Amino acid sequence: MLFLLMAALAAVSRAQQVPVAERTEITVTASRGSVEPVDSTAQIAVTAGREKIVSRPTSTIGHALDGEPSILVQQSTTAQVSPFLRGLTGYHVVNLVDGVRYNNATFRSGPNQYLVFVEPSQAQRVEALLGPSGSQYGSDSLGGAINVVTPEARFGGTHGDFTLFGSSADLGAGGNAQLSTGRTRWALLGGISGRRSGDLRGGGGLDSRNVFHRLFGMDRRQVRDLLGSRMHGTGFRQYGVNTKLALRPSAAHSVTLWFQRGELDSVNAYKDLLGGLGRVRSTFDPQTLDFFYARYEKVKTGPFDTISGTFSVNSQTDGGTRQGLRASDAVTVETNRVRAYGYSAQASTHAGSRAAVVFGADVFDERVSASRFTAGRAVRPLYPDGVGYNTAGVFGQGSAQMLSSRLRLGLGGRWTRIGYEGRSFRDLTFNSSATLRLAGPVSLHALVSRGFRAPNLNDLSSLGLNDLGYEVPSEETIAAGALIGSSAGETATSLGVPVSRLRAESLYNYEAGIRLKTGRLYARVHAFDAELHDPIVRRTLLFPANALPRELAGLPVTPVAATPAQREQGVAMVATALDPRGVKAFVNDGRSRYRGVESLAQAALSERWSLRASYAFLAGVDLYPNRPIRRLPPQLGSAALRYSAARRYWIEGALSAAGAQRRLSGGDIDDERIGASRRRIDIADFFGGARVSPYLDASGRFLPTGETLRQIQDRVMPGVADTVRLPLYTSTAGWASVSLRAGIPVGERWTVYAAVENLADRNYRLHGSGVDAPGRNAYLALRCLW
Repeated sequence: MLFLLMAALAAVSRAQQVPVAERTEITVTASRGSVEPVDSTAQIAVTAGREKIVSRPTSTIGHALDGEPSILVQQSTTAQVSPFLRGLTGYHVVNLVDGVRYNNATFRSGPNQYLVFVEPSQAQRVEALLGPSGSQYGSDSLGGAINVVTPEARFGGTHGDFTLFGSSADLGAGGNAQLSTGRTRWALLGGISGRRSGDLRGGGGLDSRNVFHRLFGMDRRQVRDLLGSRMHGTGFRQYGVNTKLALRPSAAHSVTLWFQRGELDSVNAYKDLLGGLGRVRSTFDPQTLDFFYARYEKVKTGPFDTISGTFSVNSQTDGGTRQGLRASDAVTVETNRVRAYGYSAQASTHAGSRAAVVFGADVFDERVSASRFTAGRAVRPLYPDGVGYNTAGVFGQGSAQMLSSRLRLGLGGRWTRIGYEGRSFRDLTFNSSATLRLAGPVSLHALVSRGFRAPNLNDLSSLGLNDLGYEVPSEETIAAGALIGSSAGETATSLGVPVSRLRAESLYNYEAGIRLKTGRLYARVHAFDAELHDPIVRRTLLFPANALPRELAGLPVTPVAATPAQREQGVAMVATALDPRGVKAFVNDGRSRYRGVESLAQAALSERWSLRASYAFLAGVDLYPNRPIRRLPPQLGSAALRYSAARRYWIEGALSAAGAQRRLSGGDIDDERIGASRRRIDIADFFGGARVSPYLDASGRFLPTGETLRQIQDRVMPGVADTVRLPLYTSTAGWASVSLRAGIPVGERWTVYAAVENLADRNYRLHGSGVDAPGRNAYLALRCLW
């Protein structure tokens, strides 16, 4: 990375006399109520515009952020996406649509699918803020914030944006259209989109964690010969519609109404099927979003520069169907719907020309409906049916310029109250920043901020299968004497701490950076240190071996064979009949620490050549005692060299890479997406399942290898007891991928985009993902703008 920075500096120095076209300034809504240049904000901000979304394969809205520093775009399956911001994801990252809160009380820990409900064409750009934004956006913003900015309805004339695209790795195709018409005082936008993705082909046609490889030890090429070169069950379809009405009755007043619907179908949890566990069925259906907001804005009202009020309705429905390894296993069908009504108001004002303040309040009222049926019989659902969850907050933030505008200070704060079933969580949080512009193009930045997250419904009341076993509400295990395990894995040992009622978690963040900004070069390096207090994490539950419960959360449980370390402590796990792994729960466990460095350089090497390079390194650990942290992203880097022939065309070569991740937590080791540990018992269970039966001969031998069950067990896991777990992988391998991309204007309105991603057809997996990355992927898109 240092070499790239030095090369960029040298090239810029040599090219000082070469004229270049004026650079278009990219802005970001980094602070509530303000718009700033993305390369001037104190808090690290990145933005991906419409051209990036269109010019390369963007299977989900989250992929718009692929390749940005400190952002890892994880996918548990192809129709899900969960960007990691500084090592955190899921409900530790707040998502917004035009600044309106998108998260709800059922967002899950770790990777989840909800951002994918936004179809990529429904975004004009995607913004990300790195680090806590709790004083601006409230609970959840620990790793950062993602804001989807929707297309504008344009006043005056008729305008359109039409795109068709296709890709080879997933045999995918789709199209979208946005049409806007308006006059002086009104504008109307309408959009429609649809895409179909087929089964994905990984690099070399291989699947690194296919269940036949994981449990039967088949070579990955043997698996390819048996099942084909595509990962069966990874295809899906997605549809979207949207509309926006903008009214401008006078220069001082404006009204905006936005509605979008997103829907996905034919979505499978691949890691539960051929991608790892070998179950018969594991689908996500329904998967729908209905999102609406109405916003009124007025400028220059008395002492206020602006005032605005927003009402929103955020309705998300998700569910699924699951069945075990055998065709005779009971089928479970569940549906969960959450509808959140939002009310917010804010105002801004200024003091002189160098100080500005924005303040306001917001309220969100959520209602959940949930159902679950097993073998046609109603059972306890994932969340309590009819439960409510309410959030209210007041906030304020300001900025001031001093020392002839060379020093800029920022300070913000928020008070929040969250209510759930008679319980409440309160928090007062803050953020502060300072930017000092030194002589010349160099500036220094320093930030101290705090984020928080109150327990949501997923933490407090979820009941059912998760990635690592069966999960129960922690409060329903206190009376049974549950002890907190050291990890979410099956080899967890007791920390000696009893389970207690959940508390809010909070993150303290300290960071500093230096930036260089000239007419030809923008470079930054930031370092941060963040400590997460009372993190809410999934942990294996342990019980005194002489006092094991027979029931948890109304479900019968049975003992699990203890590991030697557990026997030494006198503790053991219990499991339900629905999953052989130890029961899990969400608990507060000590502290976690994240430290990292982020760097980015962008240089205009000449009138036509430009270079962009980034690198990020992240270290993380669970404290007291020190342990590897769950799903910690590896070091990430990227570089792109672009040639632009004036307005005729551009062509780009890009390199993306990641280091190996060898520090795996206990949960990582057991996660079928990462370490993929297994037991001899798991091999036997899969051997007797529906996915193996077509490959057995009359004598019970597995036809592809000619082996009996015992022979497979002895070859894959020789010399160990049936209950001992051994990982398939002890690390996630590093990787590098080269891509070529181009954009070619055809006339005034049409542009052809072409790309070949993963040119060398490498087989690799992004750390924590449930599918391997696409293999060589040819992409073609045709876009018309008028």
